[in-house]
Amino acid sequence: MTEPVWTVSNKGKKADAMSEELERAESQAPTKTDEGPKRFVEKGPHVIYDTQTGLFWLKKDSWQDKGKFFNWHEARDYADNKNMRKIGGFDDWRLPSCAEAKTLFDVSKEHPGKGGVVLHIDTIFPEGAFKAEWLAGDTSTKRPRFHYVEGKEVYAEEYSFGSVRLCRKDAVRRNR
Repeated sequence: MTEPVWTVSNKGKKADAMSEELERAESQAPTKTDEGPKRFVEKGPHVIYDTQTGLFWLKKDSWQDKGKFFNWHEARDYADNKNMRKIGGFDDWRLPSCAEAKTLFDVSKEHPGKGGVVLHIDTIFPEGAFKAEWLAGDTSTKRPRFHYVEGKEVYAEEYSFGSVRLCRKDAVRRNR
């Protein structure tokens, strides 16, 4: 089989068509915009730092970390175990308050959670977290949880099963 012979005029047309196709592809390509400093920053393999609140969060919740659910008492034991192991170099991990947990909720974010639910947390956290995370608080036998689908505090029996994402507060630094 013989190759087609291109004349000068065909080469010019082919080059013009390629140039037009390249321009069209470039104009349709997504452009990256600089969004400024990031709110959440990874601090090693296990820790996320929130630059707005000064809170450190464990990247994975207890369900993602251990593959099982914990009741409220086990969630506190989970925090104690993380502290003994000094995860991320810290020994003051704890259950968050409702106000702290609420800072992770962002209705504009959609992130796949366990069982296919849509969680409203930043995508810096791994997919597959549980929808309701235990909170600090002692209210008799009903314990608080934060629901990352609905964005509100809910209460469950203390021996119900759930998950926890531990946090700690950044130390206050003083100028000397």
